[in-house]
Amino acid sequence: MKRLLAATIVLMAFVGCSHKAEFNAASFNIRYRAVADAKQGDGWDERKGDVAKVILTHDFDIVGTQEGDKGQIEDLAQLLPDYDYTGHPYGGKSGDLHTATIFYKREVMECVEQGTFWYSPTPEVESIGWDATDLRLCHWGKFRHKPSGKEFYFFNSHLYWRLETARANSGKVLIDKVREIAGDRPVIAVGDYNSREQTPQVKDILTLLNDAYKISLTPPAGPTDTDLGGGNFLGPAKARIDYLFVSKDVTVEDYLVIDDKRPNGHYPSDHLPIVCNITIE
Repeated sequence: MKRLLAATIVLMAFVGCSHKAEFNAASFNIRYRAVADAKQGDGWDERKGDVAKVILTHDFDIVGTQEGDKGQIEDLAQLLPDYDYTGHPYGGKSGDLHTATIFYKREVMECVEQGTFWYSPTPEVESIGWDATDLRLCHWGKFRHKPSGKEFYFFNSHLYWRLETARANSGKVLIDKVREIAGDRPVIAVGDYNSREQTPQVKDILTLLNDAYKISLTPPAGPTDTDLGGGNFLGPAKARIDYLFVSKDVTVEDYLVIDDKRPNGHYPSDHLPIVCNITIE
């Protein structure tokens, strides 16, 4: 009788467990806390609820955010009680360092490992790269999708913005570290790459990973461009510089650039977020 009961429990667990991971993944530059933004009614205190609303309305399972400082991330954590996060600080314009942070839904994901590397000739140690003037990095996590048990790696980057050499070399750093850290396991790499698709750094990334915009099984929805311009909350977006890249074993079911607005008609950030439904067999 005990053996029969045990077999029944095992069978029920097997039937209830999906053999593939299905979830959505997103990238969202939330804009650092800038004094000038507050003067025009777009300060963090005015828009933080709307940033959280985007995440909740579109039900992100996992999202890489860029630029938020420590206080901003703490605010979001309070507004997103069903989410945990992991992150690392890097250079920025505000008094507090920016943070590359990965928020993930607690009931869906478990972070089993995490780490950071820097976009520089010495990525293993905290360092400024080439002609950059501040630290730029990638914070990554190894995640287990709880409903399926599938594991994958999630890389969240913010590349340098102003000068060319640091950006041009950063693509090679990313793919070298993805190979080293993830090996042949599934990868999602998101972020603000401050790069158009014809740039050498994006071309380098595409030697290893696919651009979700290009391989979505359904036509991309929403605006094409994601960058409104620094401190511009009105639009229109003028360039596609935020990306979601995936390894060859990850299926992108759809691709959406979210253009939700605040009640005053302004966007919650000066970047539009990207979200994709993902399948990992």
